[in-house]
Amino acid sequence: MKDRTVLVTGGSGGIGQEIVKRFVHDGYFTIIHYHSHAKRAEALQKELFTKGYENTMVVGADLTNPKEIDDLISTLEEKHIIVDILINNAGIKDDDRLEDMSDQQFKKVIEINVSAPFMLTKRIVPMMKNQRYGRIINISSGLAQHGGIGKINYGASKAAIENMTKNLAKELGPSGITVNTVAPGLIETEMTEDVTDKAKEEYISRVPIRRLVEAKDVAHACAFFADERSSAISNQVIGVNGGLR
Repeated sequence: MKDRTVLVTGGSGGIGQEIVKRFVHDGYFTIIHYHSHAKRAEALQKELFTKGYENTMVVGADLTNPKEIDDLISTLEEKHIIVDILINNAGIKDDDRLEDMSDQQFKKVIEINVSAPFMLTKRIVPMMKNQRYGRIINISSGLAQHGGIGKINYGASKAAIENMTKNLAKELGPSGITVNTVAPGLIETEMTEDVTDKAKEEYISRVPIRRLVEAKDVAHACAFFADERSSAISNQVIGVNGGLR
């Protein structure tokens, strides 16, 4: 049993659930965050409980709302819970070509994918600094590097996350905190349900391993960065994409 606590934002989603399962299985006390999918988060906790894993906690918060983040931090402090590992996984996409994308579409994606992890990280870091230990793991996307049609808001948000990683790794390293990014390729989740079979086939044809990666592959990469033996690894981006370049 590991004496560490991990907070997974968006823990009720497709990738988030696999990250939660991996960390719970590895013995971490795991905080499952959700925003609008309370029943999913509770169902996941119940599923884990029936398998003998009781080391979980479910919390709800709109991470674009500073007050709700402060309330979340207060709840943790009241329970004397220190977050050792923060996984900024929560995110959305709202695709459209430039001419059709509304200002609100762009703003909403940036707010949830960039501003929210900034505000949460800012409030979690003091916990880590106090103990001179921390792992921050950001979830990006291959689109941050490759770009894509109709994805200017999502791609820009993930590029920002990768740059945030670079800045924070340098700023927080002296405090014993590592900061890294996992950048998945195309994965079968709710966020990719609108991708046509033809588009998936074309994508797979460019992937050396000739298949889509799975959410559990992303979870494995997160576990690698969180491991005690990864203390010298920071300011890195792992592309979990089957070798796509």
